[in-house]
Amino acid sequence: MIEMAKEQLEISKESINNLEDEIKIMLIPKDPDDSKNVVVEIRAGTGGDEASIFAGDLFRMYSKFAQDKNGK
Repeated sequence: MIEMAKEQLEISKESINNLEDEIKIMLIPKDPDDSKNVVVEIRAGTGGDEASIFAGDLFRMYSKFAQDKNGK
């Protein structure tokens, strides 16, 4: 009897984990733009050399983020 209870407990734990994952997915609102691509433009603008350095830093940051997310 104890063995059956242990088996049922393991099955229930697996079921809970699966249900938690499904609930998380259901709670995330669907955005109609999720499947679309995006173009990001980064410009130095006003500020001279410092603005150029900052724009370069932003470019590298977004480039690395896109590569990490298997983007282009």
